[in-house]
Amino acid sequence: MFFRARRAIGRAWFDFNCRGLQRTPPIHMNDHHLTIVSMLCHGEVVMYLLAVKSFCKQLGRIPEVVILDDGTLTKSDYSNLRAHIPEVRIVPISEVAKDRCPQGSCWERILLISDLVKDTYVVQLDSDTLTTNSIEEVAQCIDANRSFSLLGDRSYPEIESMESACRRSKQALGPMVQAVCERSFDQLPESSSLKYVRGNAGFTGFAKGSIDREKIVWFSDLMRRIAKDKWDEWGSEQVTSNLLIANSAQAHVLEFPKYLSYWAHPDVPYESASFIHFIGPHRYSNGFYVKSAKRIIATLK
Repeated sequence: MFFRARRAIGRAWFDFNCRGLQRTPPIHMNDHHLTIVSMLCHGEVVMYLLAVKSFCKQLGRIPEVVILDDGTLTKSDYSNLRAHIPEVRIVPISEVAKDRCPQGSCWERILLISDLVKDTYVVQLDSDTLTTNSIEEVAQCIDANRSFSLLGDRSYPEIESMESACRRSKQALGPMVQAVCERSFDQLPESSSLKYVRGNAGFTGFAKGSIDREKIVWFSDLMRRIAKDKWDEWGSEQVTSNLLIANSAQAHVLEFPKYLSYWAHPDVPYESASFIHFIGPHRYSNGFYVKSAKRIIATLK
């Protein structure tokens, strides 16, 4: 309860400080070969608009924008989104077929991406992100049709064999589904032929044609063999995203600390990063998110 209250206060303070975003011009699609996909809830519309506008500014092009409505967006939210992104496509979560995968916890998002990636490169962009400087590595991946992944915090900075990732994870004894799966990969006969990257699903690129529903369902069934009912918990979609990226041809891992998540570590140079994912536990720590957002809004005007 305390965490939810603190998050609500932080979000209200963020929205107040970012009210100048409403005076920034709308963005109009000019790249039909690229799509941004984001899952969005009612309370994060301002954050999302800043995320997508800052990303497009640094990328230097404006892709098609697809929003997955988690069921909480209001008519006012729809109007606000369309005022800033006139060509936006908003998909109700109920319209995404589930197959045999878990429901909720971002699974509908990865399934929607699998439908879109048949015809376009797809960038998955979380609403709590800011693109603060040049992202030429991302542009190069898009142009070369190579998938990419943001690293998890303190993660091994390469795509590796699943067996190697398992050995590396044996000391991670936490109960979260991701930790359970990673330290149990060696229970799978398929582990000898698969790769893994401990990425962050908040910012990923999926090369055109790189994934499909069949592959997602196969990975989901595979992981359920070791995670059992725990596979239905939050975090299983990120494991699947990591597997999809790692086993995509010529996939690229974005270099830390140019691309990172904000954990408020005192030894990390967040000020010089080009892309920052402001994860929930530390989103508003030290006022850095608000300060960075206000600086970006000034450039968008």
